[in-house]
Amino acid sequence: MSYSRPEMTHRFFIALLFNLCTVFVSLADTSISQDRLRNDFETVYNTWRQYMVRQDFEGWQRTTARFRQVSVRNLAVSEKQPWPASLFNKNIAPPSLMTLRYVGSVVKGPTAAVTYFGKVDMGFGGSPTNNAYVILFARENGQWKYDTARFFNLSRIPDVRNRLSRGDATILQEQDGFQPTGTIPPVPPLCPKPQYIAKIFVDCPGRAVQARVNNISAHSFENTRWAEVISGGLRQGLNTINLTVTPLSGFEQGPLTVSLYIMPETEGNLPGLAYTCSVKANESPRQGLISFSITDETIRQMNPKYRKGQPATKTDLK
Repeated sequence: MSYSRPEMTHRFFIALLFNLCTVFVSLADTSISQDRLRNDFETVYNTWRQYMVRQDFEGWQRTTARFRQVSVRNLAVSEKQPWPASLFNKNIAPPSLMTLRYVGSVVKGPTAAVTYFGKVDMGFGGSPTNNAYVILFARENGQWKYDTARFFNLSRIPDVRNRLSRGDATILQEQDGFQPTGTIPPVPPLCPKPQYIAKIFVDCPGRAVQARVNNISAHSFENTRWAEVISGGLRQGLNTINLTVTPLSGFEQGPLTVSLYIMPETEGNLPGLAYTCSVKANESPRQGLISFSITDETIRQMNPKYRKGQPATKTDLK
């Protein structure tokens, strides 16, 4: 019996040492993994950024996810901008990562979100302040490609700002906006040049709205008030919108509005209301495939001289 306690103590310390080594190896693996991810993603982003700076369209294509390429192209065409020249006619520049602090990477399936913190210089001038810059990537054919980026102004969420400034990567799993979606969207169809530039405006508190305009332009809204450019725009005569509206669990439903507007291309004209649907908080809207027509009168009402009723506000259609 005199040897039992030392033997157990010896075994305890061996087990403790083994557990500590396991923890250290686990932490080292995590660090190595993050270092590898950082290197891979920064290589892709910096290469993509150089192509943007050099206005190299073929290089941009090679480093950008296919679905994003078509989405960017469709947006330019739908706004009647020259393509691909308009890709580089921007007032903002892709920020350099040299002065930003790497916080961490979150990978989900074939998608990833990489977060940086610091003075994000978008080329607007002035003095940038400390905020978050989140770069999204998609994996296509075994290679990571640039998708898009998110800029977060953290002035109203100081706790998030403080945690990011300390390099606290746990916030990336807790705060909305720092995670990837987990799925790559399908490549949208190439849209035609629009007859009329148009936007869809949705105000849907407590609801999710899925809309497809003219079987080309797909839109998704959740508990928001937002407007988006309609891919392919609208045309004279018959148009369609396919609507699906569902309540969101945990949110209070409010009045719902879905409207389609023709955007003015003549100075002084106002947005033209092409289609609208509004219901009260306790009502369900018409759903499914809905047809509507744009007539000469629709276009005529865009001129303030002939306009009847109240125009859409600029805030609605930003």
